[in-house]
Amino acid sequence: MLDFFRRNQVLLSSFLCVLFSLSILAAASRGHLRADPIGPLLLGLTRPLQIGAQAVVVKLRELQQRYTAFWGLRWENENLRRRVLELEAERNKLLEAEATNQRLRELLEFRSQLPSGSVTAAVIGNSGSTWFHSFILNKGSADGVVKGMAVVSPVGVVGQVVAVTPRSSKVLLITDHHSGVDVVVQRSRARGIVSGSLDNGPGMKYVKRSEDVQEGDRLITSGLDGVFPKGLLVGTVVKVRKKSHGLFQYIGVALAADPSRVEEVLVVSAEEGG
Repeated sequence: MLDFFRRNQVLLSSFLCVLFSLSILAAASRGHLRADPIGPLLLGLTRPLQIGAQAVVVKLRELQQRYTAFWGLRWENENLRRRVLELEAERNKLLEAEATNQRLRELLEFRSQLPSGSVTAAVIGNSGSTWFHSFILNKGSADGVVKGMAVVSPVGVVGQVVAVTPRSSKVLLITDHHSGVDVVVQRSRARGIVSGSLDNGPGMKYVKRSEDVQEGDRLITSGLDGVFPKGLLVGTVVKVRKKSHGLFQYIGVALAADPSRVEEVLVVSAEEGG
């Protein structure tokens, strides 16, 4: 008998549960069941599950809200970052426009001091060579530019036109060792030629050892070379070295105009100054 119950305990337990449930339903239908013995038990058993499920729902809702807020903030940050970049670009454009206007104002003011017929031009390229220092202007023979004309800026002498096409021109810079500008020392009136070099940088050549030249002296165009108008600043003496022998002294020069930083220039002929 015990073996029978032991072998069929699951089936018998299920049968008893079904029978008990049916008896409860029958009693409830007849009105004999005044109290629900299962409801409180089930409520007690399921209450922790309900509390846990509610906590999970609340947590999921919080996570969803945080996720939505996170993506909203990220979108807003992206928009703000994009707007900052746009404003920075606009600021750079305004600063560049202001700098260009300032340079052009200085160029126009300087132009009034030069011979008539000066041509305003912009630098549009350079030679890219280590042996020859030159750049290209956006004005040519169609604009009145002629080979041999001087190229200057409000800061100082830049170079000389050596080749011309209808719409462009090539300028040999004062930093090139093939260039040469006839100058005088503004203080002592000592005369020489300023040109570039391959090794020591710009210098003033052919100045006799007896001439009075000192560091800090300003060098200006003499106007005697027929290229550059008289009185334009070329540079400043930064080094003077007199050897114990020889006819000339070595004079190092810091040019007033750095051709690598020049963007707009004036092309002018010294012959129109008469």
